[in-house]
Amino acid sequence: MQVNYDAEFGILDIIAETPEVTAASLLDDPDVVVGLATEDGYDIASITIMGVPAYLPLGKMGYDTETDTLLLGRMTDDQELFTENGDLSAYWQVDEDDPDGFRHPIGVAVKNASVHLAEVMAAPSGV
Repeated sequence: MQVNYDAEFGILDIIAETPEVTAASLLDDPDVVVGLATEDGYDIASITIMGVPAYLPLGKMGYDTETDTLLLGRMTDDQELFTENGDLSAYWQVDEDDPDGFRHPIGVAVKNASVHLAEVMAAPSGV
């Protein structure tokens, strides 16, 4: 996984090895964008977080120290509405008004967050 941080603008990209084809913002948080591996699918390929200082250093918001997981947005208990790609996970909500059952991203999670984000937090110009 690749992690890029733009300290000037406070934007963090966490990228899996799967190429991104399209993207969608979280339903309740447009500052978190989920990169998707297929045009009409739900396969998470990346996460872009704008306003990173709200989340980092870890422990500020959305971080679970016991599981070393950073959660942005919200989860679902429905396993049909959960996708993952390595240490990246996405949670979805079905649009009840869409006849095709379109899904909106409602949350994303980064497992092993302290490992993946260590360089960002340690950088002199980091958060």
